[in-house]
Amino acid sequence: MQRVFDRGRQLLQETRGDRRARTNEGFQRTERSLPRLTSAFDIPLAQNISSYLGPMNPLAGPVDPATESVWLFDATAYHPVHPYPHAQQPWQVDIRAAFFKKGTGRDVSKIVADIADKVGLSEGEGDAREQGERTIAERLQPFVDVVAPGRWVQVRLPDGKSVKLGPGGRSATIEQTVSTRGEHREGETVSIGAVK
Repeated sequence: MQRVFDRGRQLLQETRGDRRARTNEGFQRTERSLPRLTSAFDIPLAQNISSYLGPMNPLAGPVDPATESVWLFDATAYHPVHPYPHAQQPWQVDIRAAFFKKGTGRDVSKIVADIADKVGLSEGEGDAREQGERTIAERLQPFVDVVAPGRWVQVRLPDGKSVKLGPGGRSATIEQTVSTRGEHREGETVSIGAVK
């Protein structure tokens, strides 16, 4: 179904010049030589619909470490500006995270490695060429995993407090401001970890 939709969209968007170039350069032959993919947005229907509700999603659930992964992006903590400067303010940090289904981008990364080989980016012969393709696929794979909307993760902050991050909305990302107390020096690096 997704393939039919994609082909229809392609036909509507391509210009006469695009169509001529695709025909003259044999794009169809190259496209037929590529492996077939499953949909990059292969999400169950109920989860797909409820993902529009963002933080109010009643079907949201915790991340399953066996099948899903969470990317926590680096963040900088700060003391917020307060009208009463004599009062000690807690540290605040804007946490950004993304939720993915593990290993779902393997097919896409293999295709990109295959294309890289076809255009000459994968150098060498035999084992060296295969190793080059494997390296490209391995490095690209995390960037093409299917998103996991409606997921949340519990993390422990440096002060020992446990905080729920999420759930992620339609794009399976969250941005959340969290307050934490504690004595930290300027420039100090701290880590947070998931609570099991």
